[in-house]
Amino acid sequence: MKMLLLSLFAISSFAAVAQEEFESFKISAQGKTIKASLIGGEEVSTLTLTHGGEGKMVIINSNAKNETKLVRQYMLVTSVDEDLKISFSSRSVGIANALLKDIFAKTEKGKIYNLYTIATPADPKEAALVRVRRILLCKVQIK
Repeated sequence: MKMLLLSLFAISSFAAVAQEEFESFKISAQGKTIKASLIGGEEVSTLTLTHGGEGKMVIINSNAKNETKLVRQYMLVTSVDEDLKISFSSRSVGIANALLKDIFAKTEKGKIYNLYTIATPADPKEAALVRVRRILLCKVQIK
């Protein structure tokens, strides 16, 4: 009985840690913050932005310390799959940001966009062998 309880505890602890690892993104802008996940197929959150104003959209990847051999990129895409070429810069490991004025210059009021991430190996030889899959982090609605 003790072994069974110990096993159940170990499995539930592992599941909690694994879930935390997949839900490792926080996306913030204009005082709003949402959580995002790397697990595909789930319902994603929507970050609503009011057109105009200053500031940044900040993406925090809390799992970045475990991704030292990867290069992570972010892209904002229209409903017809057009990349808006927003520059997401990073000065700290695991934190990327884009200026809201750049986002608003390339988006339209009333539209919804998709924020994706991709990760490629930092080693160019490995990167050439890997098929890259983009993952939807959240939707961004412009009001």
